[in-house]
Amino acid sequence: MSVTQKTPHDRFVEAALAAAADPTPVIEVGIPMRDGVELAADIYLPREEERPAPAIVTMTPYDKSGMFVAPEGRFYQKNGYAYVAVDVRGRGKSEGEWRAMVNDGPDGHDALEWVAAQPWCSGKVGTTGLSYMGWTQWATAAERPPHLACMVSTSAAGRWQQEIPYTNGCFQLYFGWWAYIVRRRITEFYGVGQTDWDEMLRRLPLDSIGDFINSSSQTWRDIMDHDTLDEFWKAIRFDDRYDTFDVPCLHVTGWYDLEDLLGAFHHYEGMMAASPARATQRLIVGPWSHVNSRNPHSSYAEVECGPEAALEMDEVHLAWFDHWLKGNATGALETPPVRLWETGSHRWREEEHWPLATGERSLYLDWDGEDGSLSDAPAASQGPDRSYRYDPLDPVPTRMDVRRYPIEDVPVEMSGIEARDDVLTYTSEPLQEAIVVSGWPRLELWASSDRDDTEWHVKLTDVDEEGRSIKVCQGCLRASYRESLEHPSPITPGEPTGFSIELWPVHHAFLPGHRIRVSVTSSDFPWFARSMNRFGPLKDQAEPLVATNTLHHGGPCPSRIVLPVEEAGGGRREAEG
Repeated sequence: MSVTQKTPHDRFVEAALAAAADPTPVIEVGIPMRDGVELAADIYLPREEERPAPAIVTMTPYDKSGMFVAPEGRFYQKNGYAYVAVDVRGRGKSEGEWRAMVNDGPDGHDALEWVAAQPWCSGKVGTTGLSYMGWTQWATAAERPPHLACMVSTSAAGRWQQEIPYTNGCFQLYFGWWAYIVRRRITEFYGVGQTDWDEMLRRLPLDSIGDFINSSSQTWRDIMDHDTLDEFWKAIRFDDRYDTFDVPCLHVTGWYDLEDLLGAFHHYEGMMAASPARATQRLIVGPWSHVNSRNPHSSYAEVECGPEAALEMDEVHLAWFDHWLKGNATGALETPPVRLWETGSHRWREEEHWPLATGERSLYLDWDGEDGSLSDAPAASQGPDRSYRYDPLDPVPTRMDVRRYPIEDVPVEMSGIEARDDVLTYTSEPLQEAIVVSGWPRLELWASSDRDDTEWHVKLTDVDEEGRSIKVCQGCLRASYRESLEHPSPITPGEPTGFSIELWPVHHAFLPGHRIRVSVTSSDFPWFARSMNRFGPLKDQAEPLVATNTLHHGGPCPSRIVLPVEEAGGGRREAEG
């Protein structure tokens, strides 16, 4: 008996018929932009009886059908939404030239309005996404599309040059890694383990990393050529435009997010200060890393937080969209607007505002020739100086594994790092009562260098009774950017200079018996590129110089850490569940 073999055409027809019969299909389309370019999109349609349905749009450079998108698409589709995942211009299957950040606003506007006009859409459209997909939401919102009803913005970039790709003049070398994985149309997540990252990240000058990346896009060139807060970056910052953003937004991020924590707070604080929609902003910050802000875990690196930390984020997002896009009574606005995980005490706090600080406390750096201390009052006269040798060929390590993705769980136990000769520490006496720090700390540092430029990398840590020093937050500043991110200027070698170093936002309880510690050094490699201790564009510097950097204390040089603190009776509320 003969068996009829199916031809490739037969199998194609069968697959097409099966897809057409699926009550919840995924279809691929091209969405036209105003300039004629088409962006590729996957559309997850709910069951026919649920259409027309509200839509949720995400725009990604990481593959519209990939691991960050497809599971979310199926989740919303199952819950009665049309979910639309779009490859940004020049990425994946989309036409056009890929140039990070440049085209996302107009393209996002056009994609969202196209979705709203489709017969399967009710006209109600929300947006969602993590990281770059968070940024595309803000770029889209800036174009004021009429049908944008709400957003869920997770760890979104946007505080350019104070956040990424340069942090107050210090280049995040992570972006060499990032530019590599997006160098072609298809994201290269899965090849990172076979790449010689140690060789790549140590290349000098910095610009030569571009030869290793061998990108087909302008992205690395843009990052290298725009190392100040120039017009390129100002055009995509929204500092003076939040009063035009009339859209409800759920802001989500994690205290351990090394990539976009600053951007997330920048957007939230900007909306609360100026937006007519400030009453419909909500903020959730947990003990999570960058990627895990979308899929929370109960621990981070050496810190175990407990099961309460692992929020069911799908359900949190769904309640937000159901409220704004379906009009369901989900309680999305019935809880306090701010939900913070209090690191140190390991519990949720629900509050009416961010930050919770009601005052400031200054701790002054002092050095007696043997030990560095933090005290409540400055020394009346200038104390002894304290110096260290910073060698770019022997930088302080970040202790991260760049061969795996995602780059998560970077260690926060700092004791080994603090034992180095080029890391200076200042530690308080054991606390008699708890101190809750909530806001943006800053280090007002008096320092000098025998070179005309260098960097300051600062960490605030919590030292427990056993001597473990756990990072609470950090900050950095390139010395030449001390007065302006737009117009850097060299420092005078040997001259004590005042530097104000912004630390990252934090909400942390230092418990009784613990000690507060501040550490200062000049590198954090390879998360940050190494300073060559030379003034001028970092991209061109190939010859490292060793610097002797000196910290000054007391008298006319009262170096101090300024902590925003929640004073007693500040209205503490512990969240339930």
